[in-house]
Amino acid sequence: MSDLPSAAPAAASAATRILDRGYRRYEGQRGGVASAMRSVVVSTVQRALGVHRAFRFKVMPILTIFISYVPHLVYVGVVVLSNRLEERTNSVGFGPAGEPIPRGIVNQLIKDYPSSYFTITAAIALFAAFVAPEVLCTDRRTGMLGLYLASPLSRWSYLGAKLIAVSMILLTVTLGPSLLLLIGYSTQGYGPVGFTDWMLTLGRVILAGVGIGLFYTLISAALASITSRRAAASATFVILVMGTGALVQYLVDEARAPVEWGMVNLLLLPIEFAYRVFGQPTQIYYGGFTTMSTPTVYAAFAGWILVALAVIGNRYSRVEVTK
Repeated sequence: MSDLPSAAPAAASAATRILDRGYRRYEGQRGGVASAMRSVVVSTVQRALGVHRAFRFKVMPILTIFISYVPHLVYVGVVVLSNRLEERTNSVGFGPAGEPIPRGIVNQLIKDYPSSYFTITAAIALFAAFVAPEVLCTDRRTGMLGLYLASPLSRWSYLGAKLIAVSMILLTVTLGPSLLLLIGYSTQGYGPVGFTDWMLTLGRVILAGVGIGLFYTLISAALASITSRRAAASATFVILVMGTGALVQYLVDEARAPVEWGMVNLLLLPIEFAYRVFGQPTQIYYGGFTTMSTPTVYAAFAGWILVALAVIGNRYSRVEVTK
């Protein structure tokens, strides 16, 4: 009986093996910079959307995306209901069959592509305020930036992958709802007439959605590059976007400032850009019935993008990284 306590340790020692063989050369497949950038894009998208994270990290992106699509679903639903009402009205003999009775009313209820951004511009701004600081500030604060740069990535390939990921996420709210409108309107007879017109409208929808997504991506990333505090970057973005919108409206309407102050209105400038892309008269009026010229809108839109790129480049070229 005295030998029993030592039997188990002896058996464990006999089964023990030393697996450490020291340094060994990596013999797996090497993907290079492109593969590393793809990995960063995928991990960034997953982090921003809360994939593989606690539920509280999923609330903000899910809620924002939901809010962005609801108005557009309503517009499409109104069109569908109007067509059902039209079919029923014509089937019982009221009104000329060739003149849809409810169509004129429906056109007053639904939105066209650029004006639909009015209903979701706040949601887009809030989403942009959340995404870029979440994926940029966190890397610098936790030291993950140094680990990324220890891979084949340079500062600029890392930054490019991050901006691509943020842009892809924002496209879900800047491009997706407009594409939903185009498809919904087209299937119900309210869309473009003919293949050429449909493709032209599709191109404009893509250009407007991508342009607005890029605009807010770079503005948010520029602010996120200045501080490593995520909450500070997000709050600054919200204050800047909402604040310039209210301030410019007051200066032009009440203080009689020049209409060109609209160039610094970060809330409505992207919508102005969308109207110019579609070649439609804008519904954004300053000082009563004054609007900015199209060249002014394009110049301001491009100017903000260039300023944001300059800030991002300057900050990341000087940031100290410990690998």
